Amino acid sequence: MPFGVASAVALAGLAAAQAAEKPGEKTFRDYCAACHRYDGQEMGEAPPLHASPWVDGPAEPLIKIVLHGVRGRMQVQGKIYDREMPGFGSILADKTVADLLSFVRTTFNEQGKPVSEEEVRRIRERNESRTEYWRVDELLGGKQAGE
Repeated sequence: MPFGVASAVALAGLAAAQAAEKPGEKTFRDYCAACHRYDGQEMGEAPPLHASPWVDGPAEPLIKIVLHGVRGRMQVQGKIYDREMPGFGSILADKTVADLLSFVRTTFNEQGKPVSEEEVRRIRERNESRTEYWRVDELLGGKQAGE
């Protein structure tokens, strides 16, 4: 196959693959998959997203984590994690965060509910002066996720 034809076929295949992506999937690959893996399973010291009460539970703590980051001890699937995750609120728009979290919640949770752009906007506005990572205990009100 001549080079020009092969290039055109490759570009057409890439365009079709990108068109088939779910909203939020590319953002997940770009910002999350390096630590949480594309399949949502544990990787090194990052907690898994699959079957995680943080993903399966209320959307607000998850939105806060993506916007501002989190630090502290958290338990996921019986294992304690004590890491920091940076926030992405300064670089991701509300729609992008909503698409990302909808992708995460529907991909790694059988009963996953999408997150709306409006939810993200409300939480961002309520916490617009926040400059620090959330602490796990702040997000949980003294309880562990899943309790």
